[in-house]
Amino acid sequence: MRNPYQRKAAVKSQNTVVDPKTIYQQFIEHLISQGNLLALYQDGWALCATPTGQKAFAVWRTKSLAKLVIKDNWANYEIQEISLKDFIEKVIPFLRQENTALSLDLTPEGQNILVAPEKMLLDIKNYLYQVYAQRPEIFEAMGIPLPRNIRLH
Repeated sequence: MRNPYQRKAAVKSQNTVVDPKTIYQQFIEHLISQGNLLALYQDGWALCATPTGQKAFAVWRTKSLAKLVIKDNWANYEIQEISLKDFIEKVIPFLRQENTALSLDLTPEGQNILVAPEKMLLDIKNYLYQVYAQRPEIFEAMGIPLPRNIRLH
């Protein structure tokens, strides 16, 4: 006979591995809904490196994630907001020109998602088309550029 008072073992949800593609998609959705992202600045933007040695521009979706890395070499850096419009029109073209990758949600342990700026721009544009089909009024209210005005070249 089974003991009705015995508790079942708790399921460990911390061991679940989240797919990087899912995290990347959530980052884009959060970026569009929030209308900005965050980076660290002190006489220049904070850059990190990829495992191959390429420069990467570190960005975060929330202040709490960005605050975690403000120590050691980045101790004097401050969190700065970058609007979605500036990110699309200024930051991504500059990163493409400088051959610099994007580092999304960098953690103190060095975990992040690395994305080419061209891919990020294409994925933002595709997601904006989906949003525009459902709620076009959001673009004027938030000052988001229309997807057809975003140039990939």
